[in-house]
Amino acid sequence: MNDLIIEQLKSYFKGIDPAELKIEQMEYEENVYDILFEEWGESVGSVRFDELGIAEFFIYTDEIDTLPGKASKFDMIMQAEGFIDRFYNKEFKNGLYLSAYIDLGEYHIVLYNRKDERLDKELPDSGISFTMLSNGLISAVEREKLGYDIHYPDQSITSNQAKEIYYNQLQLEPVIAKYAKDTYLYGDNCYHYVYELEDHIIEVDTAGNIHTTEVLGIGRSIIDKLPNVTNYTDIYTLAGLTEEHMKVAEVKKGNQRMEVWSRLPKESLRVSDEDLTDDELDIPEAIKLVFYNDGRLIKLMGQEYHQSDDVISYEEALNRAISLLAAISIQPLNHFRLQKNLQLPALGEDDGAAEVDSYFFTFIRYERGVRVTDATVTVEVDATGIVKHADADPEVLNDFSNIDLHEEVSLSEARKMIKEALFMDLSWVKDHHAQRYTLSYLPSYPMTTGHIKMIHTKTGEPWVIDTSCMDQY
Repeated sequence: MNDLIIEQLKSYFKGIDPAELKIEQMEYEENVYDILFEEWGESVGSVRFDELGIAEFFIYTDEIDTLPGKASKFDMIMQAEGFIDRFYNKEFKNGLYLSAYIDLGEYHIVLYNRKDERLDKELPDSGISFTMLSNGLISAVEREKLGYDIHYPDQSITSNQAKEIYYNQLQLEPVIAKYAKDTYLYGDNCYHYVYELEDHIIEVDTAGNIHTTEVLGIGRSIIDKLPNVTNYTDIYTLAGLTEEHMKVAEVKKGNQRMEVWSRLPKESLRVSDEDLTDDELDIPEAIKLVFYNDGRLIKLMGQEYHQSDDVISYEEALNRAISLLAAISIQPLNHFRLQKNLQLPALGEDDGAAEVDSYFFTFIRYERGVRVTDATVTVEVDATGIVKHADADPEVLNDFSNIDLHEEVSLSEARKMIKEALFMDLSWVKDHHAQRYTLSYLPSYPMTTGHIKMIHTKTGEPWVIDTSCMDQY
């Protein structure tokens, strides 16, 4: 460990006296060090070294969040370049250039990459990134490894050929979606009936092969209607509550109400009142239920251990999960459908129920047969039939009955609009596992300031993702 480098890194903990910090090597982690408050031994950051110097550097103390000041984009870039000059040698800095500055509001990212020598195209994830707070203080530095292979193809299809291949595979689906102001240009935060472009296709390689999200382990989904459940089980029984349980806490926050149940008295749980009623924190031996004031369930969190020799089947677990939906919606069979992955069987269906610890279900909100985007309920049912976790997106509780589902722009007309705006951009794509770059055509929309995600079914207006937070160089 280079003591000089360590002392220099201490200076990045603004608002903290460097003399109060000490460095200790992490157990079982070679060349990884904890940065601690010497007096309390509290970790406030870490650093990992390799043969080129600093590979990763993280600050995770809340102290720096409270420091005053507002840094400009120029200040942040200068801060990043100063860090590179201070800690890295010529081998690493060779060919490095400023790629992008991204303003995420609370956080800002300064990104550096390299380009290949023959085509002068950017090599993604080939350099270093800095995450900074609005006051200009660095909170994270992440550096990519050197040593990667660049594969130039002997021959390649044209951009127009790639466009035809991509377009012929592209699917549009009528959906109900929110025109979110923080996502789209000109968003109004209202829900509309639109055509959504499928995200399944990632790229078309130079040989004309389509690459999909399956390379990321994400396959296409199929949607099933829910089986009819004749008798719904109440939410308290689903959560595993018995006569032995006591309500150890109840709190109202805005339009929500939380109940906390346990077999143990409150004092035996040994947690603060704040943690006990935190709707993001699991508490051992406790069950948390969060409702809206009208009684509809929002979230369930159970951390009790249940032992039983009886293991329920997948179908029984699904019926219990649908019973939980009835605590969210008075018409679960009309408003929800079950999402399944084409590549992977639903957990427990093929592996044998005896080997299953839990069944996991994802339910999608529908309105009059039309999917609502970003509106899901996830449910975990353990092998004994107890619902351990359930979480509902707030959107599933919305009333969409006023959405007009009449289409004035046909699906084929919407596809033509996409084709006119679409361009396939030849770009380098990195295989992180093989540390290898290959060329592929990626979809882009050069006549817009971002990617088109939706087409309005009434007006034909494209919904364009707002990329104004990013400056590319």
